[in-house]
Amino acid sequence: MKNLGRLSETEMEVMEVIWELATSVTVNQLLDIFKTKGWKTSTLSTILNRLIEKGFLTKSLNGKVNYYDPALTLSEYKKSETQSFLSRLYNGKAKNFIAALVDEDELSKDDIAELKEWFTREDGKK
Repeated sequence: MKNLGRLSETEMEVMEVIWELATSVTVNQLLDIFKTKGWKTSTLSTILNRLIEKGFLTKSLNGKVNYYDPALTLSEYKKSETQSFLSRLYNGKAKNFIAALVDEDELSKDDIAELKEWFTREDGKK
């Protein structure tokens, strides 16, 4: 997967709506969805263009209307963000992240038991 740009809070909000709709969207559709924000067409167009530049959206023209589609799924985005997070803070290792949670008492005994059960279950799938 290519290296994606970082999403601002507003960009993430727009992408979450697009992922949830699971169909091509237009600026007018998004303006209607985000009407409580009071965005103008130019504001939303700027956000969408940034999402295209960052690799999150593609744009196609049908007649005089632009249609926007996600360039990746929410699941693919989560995987990319997780890999980036682990790489930046934990030398690319999930074990280091989990160890940090345990060392900082962020995981309860129940959490640890659930993780052990999950790892056992997942190991048996292979």
